Amino acid sequence: MTQPDRNQREYWNSLAGIDPDAAIIDPLDRRGQKNAYLAGIRNNAFLRTLERNGIESGRLLDLGCGTGSSTRPLLDAGYAVLGVDIAPDLLRHARARCGDENCLFVAMDGKQLPLADASVDAVVVYVVLSYLTDDGQASTLLKSIRNALKPGGSLIMIEQARRHRRVTEKGLKVQRTRKEWQSLLRSAGFASERSSVLRHGRFPTTPLIAMGLLPRSVWPAIRTLEAAVARITGVLPWDYAEVLFEAKA
Repeated sequence: MTQPDRNQREYWNSLAGIDPDAAIIDPLDRRGQKNAYLAGIRNNAFLRTLERNGIESGRLLDLGCGTGSSTRPLLDAGYAVLGVDIAPDLLRHARARCGDENCLFVAMDGKQLPLADASVDAVVVYVVLSYLTDDGQASTLLKSIRNALKPGGSLIMIEQARRHRRVTEKGLKVQRTRKEWQSLLRSAGFASERSSVLRHGRFPTTPLIAMGLLPRSVWPAIRTLEAAVARITGVLPWDYAEVLFEAKA
């Protein structure tokens, strides 16, 4: 394992001692409200996209599953899920959250998937490849994902994007442009079908949610508003956005 890979593993393992939801979304969200709100957007996007692609059952890969926050809703919807992550300490939380019925959690090296070719119906990813700052390594992992998918299988990937590429979090993360993400998918052999902006990183209501000033009863309306604004504006010049990429093997 290279030093950058060790740094990534050490970083994610270090988060295993905090709240399991905060560990994989925003470690600084002390109240947990922001993380719950963002998890809802992520979960809805995954399930809605799986349904739109006609994948209503089957075997899924949750790449970078962390503490199982994204895995649990997939299991509840009736899918069998393999969760893989670079951090063994986070996977202990995933096993505690999800049990062992219709799911399995495996540590990986961040480069190659421990899967046979054509073994899963779909792969879901939430802000994982943003932490592969080397484009060659990201492309290699995407090729491994494509090989693991059955012919015609779907990659459903949410990643952070900006108008201009930016490295953040002391070099641990890169926010690529939408064109760069699409180029990586094509280089890995995917047919990139569509991409859509789900939300902006600094939407005005997000701090209010984090502070507990907006009750959960209004969150669905805020999600609808945020999605509508994202569709109209796309990626803003001064902010990152979470973009949903859909691609076929």
